[in-house]
Amino acid sequence: MDRQLLLIKQETTYGTDAAAAATDTVMAEAVRLALLGERIKGDFARPGSANVLSHLYGEHAEVSFEIPLAASGAAGTAPKWGTAIKACGWDQTVVASTSVTYAPLFNPLTADSVTIVWRDARRLHKLLGARGRCGLKLQAGQRPMLTFTFRGLHAAVAAGAELAAADATFTGWNDARPVAQGRTSFAFASQNLGLRELTLDQADNITFRDLPHQQNIQLLGARVWTGKMRATTPQVGTLNLESLWKSQANNVFALVHESGAGNIVTVNGRVQIGQPEYGRDNGEDVVDAPIEAVPASLTGTDELAIVLT
Repeated sequence: MDRQLLLIKQETTYGTDAAAAATDTVMAEAVRLALLGERIKGDFARPGSANVLSHLYGEHAEVSFEIPLAASGAAGTAPKWGTAIKACGWDQTVVASTSVTYAPLFNPLTADSVTIVWRDARRLHKLLGARGRCGLKLQAGQRPMLTFTFRGLHAAVAAGAELAAADATFTGWNDARPVAQGRTSFAFASQNLGLRELTLDQADNITFRDLPHQQNIQLLGARVWTGKMRATTPQVGTLNLESLWKSQANNVFALVHESGAGNIVTVNGRVQIGQPEYGRDNGEDVVDAPIEAVPASLTGTDELAIVLT
């Protein structure tokens, strides 16, 4: 991943280059760029059967990446990844010297837009007016990660200078340590579970429009997080997952990672579970269950929250 650099900066005016600089560096992993657009061609009444030239319509771009889910190190100080998640339709609430909470915006149409710069070798790619979606990936023995997908208006690739150390500033960024006993706890329906995996991916609500007098990225439509929970199978008398599946109860979970003020990450959620599937992992009884986040009320936004304390 050398000779690569991702920058993200909040825009003041939608679609206007925010002029990202070294201080807007993102500690990103697994960065991928995809160019998007649709080719339109005619089907003329003519002699012969040769191909015809097509026209490109709706050109834009997509960038996906992961960021370690870690707090800032100072209670009440927003993490550096706050800019990215706010552009995915999440609200940020800061309580000075105490906490920072991220939860879904009631109206994602009001989400921030960002300029994204992806420097890959000596190419400089840029997305303007970008907005995206965010998911979670937590696995025992691995670092907890936030997963992002952004789409933005495409700017022509430019020739860039060779990357230098001064082009990036990682001050304020923190890596995350692996999910493990003594560092991570997980409770589902008020019962502690031996968590092996928890994933939540958001449905694709990133909409690109290319119309006369309108070219933008909006967050539209249903906003649904689905995923999977994998854990050591609890005793039936302690937690009956099949009963929870049949009742379709809205179950609360809480995952707490790390300790010490300024470092604690808590992920709270409300989910319905699907059909549990039982299996073995090196001889140990394990259960997999699909999950879908659902708020407590029809007008709620409490299906997910990330609290940093």
